Amino acid sequence: MASDAADGTDAGAGDADAAGASLVDRWTALDRGWQALALGVGIVAAHLVGQAL
Repeated sequence: MASDAADGTDAGAGDADAAGASLVDRWTALDRGWQALALGVGIVAAHLVGQAL
């Protein structure tokens, strides 16, 4: 990112960026998991409605 270049090149900032990226990756993966769960529940609900008709 452009803001990372402006922060400097000390090792402490690099370690903080690595931890932040890991947290973002975990959050993104969790978000995809919830999206997949909602999609699965929606498909099952549509199937049940189709079976009831």
